[in-house]
Amino acid sequence: MIDKNTLRYRQSTMAVVTNDDGKILLVQKDNYQDNEWDFPGGGVEENEIPEQAVLRELEEELGASKFEIIAKSKTVDQYEWPDNVIERKFQELGKTWRGQQRTQFLIKFTGVNTDIVFPKSEIRQTLWVLPKELYKYFIFPKQFEKAKKLLEEFLQHTEK
Repeated sequence: MIDKNTLRYRQSTMAVVTNDDGKILLVQKDNYQDNEWDFPGGGVEENEIPEQAVLRELEEELGASKFEIIAKSKTVDQYEWPDNVIERKFQELGKTWRGQQRTQFLIKFTGVNTDIVFPKSEIRQTLWVLPKELYKYFIFPKQFEKAKKLLEEFLQHTEK
């Protein structure tokens, strides 16, 4: 058994992607259950800053490059992985982390929906939802509460 307290956090990014209709893009990763959703994003690679990582991850996960960073959150989303995820990551990669620290961004999608052509290897499906509908899709512990606070922060930024 790996001692979680000796592990670091994986540096990652998360994007609240909005469109002209005021909707937010959600993704269902290939290892998620049918009722589990999240914002898109992914890991920060060596010699990469979070701003570069989030745009690269969006292009890799969604097959599109028409994204514009609007704001970066003051809050980093930090969470612990369950022990079984830590063990699985170690078996797959030979290394692991205790969880993730995600730099969070507000991103404007400047393309059209047909620009999004995601590879089935990472993302099972995508969905555009209204902010008020997030509670239906965010079922991970504290996921909806954190998303609500983040959207409030980004709303203040966009009203300036």
